[in-house]
Amino acid sequence: MKKIKIIQLFEAYGDIYQPYIPPVMESLKKKEDFDMQIDVFKEHAKADDVNVIPGYYKRKIKEKALSLSNKGAVKLNYIENKYLKNKVDIVHLQHSYLHKKVKRLLAIPKAQRPKIVITLRGADTYMKPWIDKNWVNFYETYGQYVDAFITMSKHQKNYMQKWGIPLDKIHVIPISYGNAFKTSERLPNTESIQLISAFRMCWEKNIEGNLRVVKLLKDKGLRVKYSIYGNGPDAYQVPYLIDKYQLSEAVQYYGSIENKALKQKLNEADFYVQLSHSESLGMSIIEAQTYGLPAIVSDSDGLPEVVIHNKTGYCVKPYAIEKAADYIETLWNDSDLYRSFSFAAVKHSQVTFSIQNEVEKLSHLYQSLMSK
Repeated sequence: MKKIKIIQLFEAYGDIYQPYIPPVMESLKKKEDFDMQIDVFKEHAKADDVNVIPGYYKRKIKEKALSLSNKGAVKLNYIENKYLKNKVDIVHLQHSYLHKKVKRLLAIPKAQRPKIVITLRGADTYMKPWIDKNWVNFYETYGQYVDAFITMSKHQKNYMQKWGIPLDKIHVIPISYGNAFKTSERLPNTESIQLISAFRMCWEKNIEGNLRVVKLLKDKGLRVKYSIYGNGPDAYQVPYLIDKYQLSEAVQYYGSIENKALKQKLNEADFYVQLSHSESLGMSIIEAQTYGLPAIVSDSDGLPEVVIHNKTGYCVKPYAIEKAADYIETLWNDSDLYRSFSFAAVKHSQVTFSIQNEVEKLSHLYQSLMSK
């Protein structure tokens, strides 16, 4: 049986913001029916067993040589030409903005080119098309020729209709939390409410809303400690808002953190908090639930598909800080109820967002594309 030749295309591989990807790639490599290679544009210190694509100027030189043997009507760049000549079956773009690197392949008849799969992780769906015409133009011009789009949630899939992508081209394959591990339900700390968040510092995450929840809990006379991890363009908001709401004793901002260290911090917390304005799914929330933390999140976009309201946590409106604070107080004061939420959070995340599920769905997608 001929193996399906697959290229997984990344900008960079294995960096701090994508710790969940390498285990999935390793599992896919072990599939006997796949011949898979990882191509990257930027080498990363932690990247192993990947092919680093030559730099821009080297690619341009190679392009000229390769184009001499390409008699087709479409002028291809270096990697497009390479994938075509090597008879690659599927090119899977793990970073969606790389579409410009392979879009000329889409002008070639489907039977004569690799299948193109693009994973959409959030901003490329909810944010960028509103302000960048290049994204809208790509979806309108090339969307019908892309063989499959992958979204993180059902909500994200439906939202893609705004940009003219047919539903039958969109496949919901949520990200997984990593390798399975044993854990059990937990009880809250008794001395103080321990809250934690870990996300990219940008306006979509509703940094102020999260901090106002802490202020409400503090104003109620409750002992509360909130640890925030992450970096990004709006990181300056954190110290400013901590000062504005006089939360220096209750809130500590730590900046970026390695995933291994974050997992240890999750073990010490009681609740995960994230009242995002927009979120395709929420990897950190999934990970927190696998450690038994009830999550208090907004009902934005794909978050209700991660947190089961009134079972593994609570989903509120991004501005409903009073309700969020009340839910935290109620769970913290009722150890039996907290334990039931913790048990449900572990079960839901570890079963629904396992590597096995993600790999099975990706494998099925690849195989179905080759049968068309």
